[in-house]
Amino acid sequence: MAEVFLAEQVSLGRLVALKVLKRDLSSQPAMADRFQREARLLSTVDHPSVVRVIDFESGKDGTVLVLELADGETLEQALKLGPFEPKRAMRVMLQLAEGLAAIHERGIVHRDIKPQNVVIGPGLRGEQARLLDFGIARLMEIPDEEASVGPPPLPAPGSNPFVSHPGQAVGTPAYVAPEQAMAQPVDSRTDVYSFGVLAYRMLAGQLPFLGPDTRDYLEQHVRDRPPELTEIAPQLRTWPALAKLVMQCLEKKPSSRPKDGAALIEAIRRSLPADTDLGTQTRRALQAVTTQTWTNLTITAGKVQSNVGLGARTVAKLTSQLDSQWRKSLVVTAIVVAGIPTAYAFWPPPITERVATLITADKTTEAIELIDETLPNAKGDTPRLLALKAAALHKAGRRDAERGLLLAQPYQPLHDAHPLLLEALAEDFADAEADAELKELISVVPQKLLTPAFISYARGPLSARQWGALRWLDASGATEGLDLVARYGASLQSKSCRVRQLAALRLGALGDLDAVSALRDLSELPKDEGPTGASNCGQDEAADAIRELKKKK
Repeated sequence: MAEVFLAEQVSLGRLVALKVLKRDLSSQPAMADRFQREARLLSTVDHPSVVRVIDFESGKDGTVLVLELADGETLEQALKLGPFEPKRAMRVMLQLAEGLAAIHERGIVHRDIKPQNVVIGPGLRGEQARLLDFGIARLMEIPDEEASVGPPPLPAPGSNPFVSHPGQAVGTPAYVAPEQAMAQPVDSRTDVYSFGVLAYRMLAGQLPFLGPDTRDYLEQHVRDRPPELTEIAPQLRTWPALAKLVMQCLEKKPSSRPKDGAALIEAIRRSLPADTDLGTQTRRALQAVTTQTWTNLTITAGKVQSNVGLGARTVAKLTSQLDSQWRKSLVVTAIVVAGIPTAYAFWPPPITERVATLITADKTTEAIELIDETLPNAKGDTPRLLALKAAALHKAGRRDAERGLLLAQPYQPLHDAHPLLLEALAEDFADAEADAELKELISVVPQKLLTPAFISYARGPLSARQWGALRWLDASGATEGLDLVARYGASLQSKSCRVRQLAALRLGALGDLDAVSALRDLSELPKDEGPTGASNCGQDEAADAIRELKKKK
């Protein structure tokens, strides 16, 4: 129902996802107004388990959503390796329940919970699951609610039961709640049902109903009772409370399910085994403060403000419930936001600065170890740490590993490329300027970062970095303010015969007679006096270039 593009929000210099809905709104005048109203509501949700809506635009030519770019893999991709072990599944379930609580608190119903709409990536708590496209299903409903007469048609035979279809009840047939399948009103308990289908698949490795056709799925959700989870996954018999919760989410009557995301959080808390690390750690977090409280608390310089009217006694009570480590963290935070100079003076340098210092000092092994240790919880520093890791691998001579990292995650490290990575890319291009894959990677770096850095390198002393930057700028036409004749003339004195040869050929092609003097110096150099003692180290190419230039007199 949409096309998604990688885009740059120029005002802030950050990558975003641009979602263009394939929908002609001009035929439904009420849709534009409703979209604006709903999109504003979606943009107010700010939670670690929810991918944010940043901006929107709606008009007769189409509808566009600007979304936070979420890195990682979808839950659908993760499940291709098989079911999750219970501890991991419970962590993901808890995080998704927190996301549902955040949107349900705003009166938003997701309507399309499925593995394709969950992305798993690095976060402050380690692995972090996040909801995509929350509430967007409502914006894409066809026909408009105000103009709706009777239930929407069933999907056509042979349609894909794992994707949403325009012109029908919103939702994905394999995951829809019974009330969705019957085109009845939906609420937060509808999301709870789809959450149950998703949890069932995470734990059992299969869906509670097996279709296989779209209509079969819809009928089964309405009519059939799913097999007990412990029958499909006997290993869950040691997790009875968890299995019971999932089956409760799959009840046909909405009133028999947990009522919303907040109720799911509480139900998951009760099902946690008390004798496991997961249970102890997560209970402590859940008992300390609810998701809604954390969402509505805003910490500002010097004071704590509450958007839900928490008084000083309530805040003090919440703080007292935290363990000693949390209290120490709060004290440190208070010192920092108060701006005490002495506290700031003793604050350690940023992790990216420490890593860059290690790389510059040729301590690449230590740098890579520090990056790998930090990345799982890096969050905002992730792009720069990935860039620095690629630079460290390059400096360590591990070019294949460097290329593999950039190919696996090109946009994060390259879009905010650290200067050390830019230097590495220039050196890579010096060695392999015909490499199409490398060209594509370098092209990801924004010109506002790449061009000034490469011009600086090209004007510098002879080196692989200087030569690679010069060749890239020349090939891409970004040579404004750069004297190509002077730079290629200087390259005729390189210790690399290949660089000398290519520089001479390029000077001949440039057609500037000012290059003749430097070319003659090279052409007249005895061949056995070259840097490698080779029979030809650019002398022949220099002579050819002189002849070419004389033709242009």
